[in-house]
Amino acid sequence: MALVDQWRFSRPWYLDSIGAIAGAALGIGGSVQLLFPAAQGTMIAHRETGWEHPLRLRIVDTLEKSPGIHFRELQRRLDAANGTLRHHLDILTKEGVVTIVPVNGRTCYYFGAPAQVEILEGTGVTDDIRAASMMPVGLSEVQKVVVARLTEQDSPESQAQLARDLGRSRASVHSAISVLRERGILNQSGLELAPHLNGLKRSSVDYPWLDIRVDCS
Repeated sequence: MALVDQWRFSRPWYLDSIGAIAGAALGIGGSVQLLFPAAQGTMIAHRETGWEHPLRLRIVDTLEKSPGIHFRELQRRLDAANGTLRHHLDILTKEGVVTIVPVNGRTCYYFGAPAQVEILEGTGVTDDIRAASMMPVGLSEVQKVVVARLTEQDSPESQAQLARDLGRSRASVHSAISVLRERGILNQSGLELAPHLNGLKRSSVDYPWLDIRVDCS
């Protein structure tokens, strides 16, 4: 919430300080208040008509906590009307506050750039599209259950074993693994999640895929 708090409370402190000093020196506290409200009111009006609309603040807050969620999930969490939410997302996108990246056929939303997401630190990835693809969002059902299975302690010995564990065909599991490897979610060899996905449970960010096992059960 650091960035959100900085923007929310960005009003310069010196306006209040100038008013207080002038009032004390000149003994015209009431008059000084008349000198500054215009500027102060202008600033407040600017903030209220800018990106800090109440719903936009909630959008930013939600996306900072859950990067990569899709529109319907964002709508569900905010309990916002379809048209209203799209309107405010358009404004935030145009102002560069929110980034939209299509992933696996789904539109995913991020506060800022996907490449700046916590778990990608140290990977050297700077391209937002590549960064978004490396996070397990916008997954098909088979891809989702594959990732869910691989978050467990005991990894399957083979794709055939994984298919049996999931009750899926070997062809569908093989296809899912190929896509997940191409996206950088799985290691290129073996049946393991990529290094940047290790330790997600210890993260302070509520990534939308953390409860993926529950979603798949």
